[in-house]
Amino acid sequence: MENLKQDLEILYGLQNYDIKILKIKSEIENAPAFIAEQKLRLENKKSETETAKKNYVSLNSLKKEKEALLDSKEKAIAKHSMELNAVKSNDAYKALILEIEKAKADKSVIEDEILELMEKIDEETVKVKKAESELKEYEQKINAEINGVSDSLKAWEEEIVNLEKERREYKGKVNPKILEQYERVREGRDGQGIVLIDGDACGGCAMVLRPQLINQAQKCTELVFCDNCSRILLKR
Repeated sequence: MENLKQDLEILYGLQNYDIKILKIKSEIENAPAFIAEQKLRLENKKSETETAKKNYVSLNSLKKEKEALLDSKEKAIAKHSMELNAVKSNDAYKALILEIEKAKADKSVIEDEILELMEKIDEETVKVKKAESELKEYEQKINAEINGVSDSLKAWEEEIVNLEKERREYKGKVNPKILEQYERVREGRDGQGIVLIDGDACGGCAMVLRPQLINQAQKCTELVFCDNCSRILLKR
């Protein structure tokens, strides 16, 4: 009987080309999704930074409002204090005193609120600076990754052309009948039409093989296929 060991070894060598080509094609196919994902991550990071900035701006705006209100209370106190000199009745005097005391109480509350806002603004200033610094580093990192993939695309396409050329040249060494079986089997199986027997299991699907199949594969007098995944089995 004819021994197919050498033919199967040559076929296994051909498969190395197919696996490499399939892997690179997968990289090319996944590149647009990868780039889109990285851009989305960058936009999310920018959004986080903008949120931090909005909080900072909002606190500063609120502080200005409080300062304006404080100014109005101080002016009211000054105005009523001057009016005290002009009042002629005791009731009017008491009313002005009440207004002044109320304005002073309001002023004290507003001053406390401004101090609290200033502390929060200081905290937000630190957060914004940190967020901007992190965004800058993150943007450089993401852009480098995107540019890296973009630059790789051309190299991958050139590599596929070279590998396919080498595969065509190598294919001439393969037994045509075995090649036909291989091409039929490898479709839909990650480019693997032939696999090594790993111990007592198929190297493709990891299914434990029948001893009879292993013995047949060892003899190499015919093509032996895995009962589960139908790949050609090669015993070394």
